[in-house]
Amino acid sequence: MQNKPLFAALALGLFAVSGIIGYYGPPAYKQYRHEKERDAFLPPGVPKSKVEAFSGQFSTLAAAKEPKRLPEEAFLTADGKKVRFSDFAGKPTLVNFWATWCTPCIVELPSLSRMAEHYKGRMNVIAVALEPKKTPKDIAEFLEVRGIGGFAGYLDDGDVLGKKLALRGIPTSFLVGSDGLILYKFEGDAEWMSEDSHAFFDTFLLQKR
Repeated sequence: MQNKPLFAALALGLFAVSGIIGYYGPPAYKQYRHEKERDAFLPPGVPKSKVEAFSGQFSTLAAAKEPKRLPEEAFLTADGKKVRFSDFAGKPTLVNFWATWCTPCIVELPSLSRMAEHYKGRMNVIAVALEPKKTPKDIAEFLEVRGIGGFAGYLDDGDVLGKKLALRGIPTSFLVGSDGLILYKFEGDAEWMSEDSHAFFDTFLLQKR
């Protein structure tokens, strides 16, 4: 009987907690987290001169002004396993979107392949094919014939990522920080092993983003 006040206090506490959870549920918490992330966001800081020098290769090179992430939907590896962009967190990641029917995409793949090898261990480089009518095997065979590395063997088979990102064209690439936030967007093809590219990425990697 003497424990009744304690039980009553515990019950009241649990009721209050459940009420708070009900009011500040997942949508509210997600909004709160986004606001905190926005307030803490540090814009990318590669010097303007190096950004402008590299931007000459693209139709658009834009630095992020607020925190955004790539879609959370899964895509496929060459052997058909599901992965998400969050699986690459912990290192900066260059994500390239391409297709087998896109000539500029195919032209730039060899330089992306060399870039993936050059920055191996320091930065992830992956290329995701936007091919709703192809299988991972189709993509792997296409790359093998051209001697392109497995870094490009990812597939968005349902065209979910392309639609979510509302891409204006391909190739389009995103440079994502180790925390998963998009830092730069590149529209168009490039020579990823050029002197201007090295100057841009070497400086970027010094920032430990």
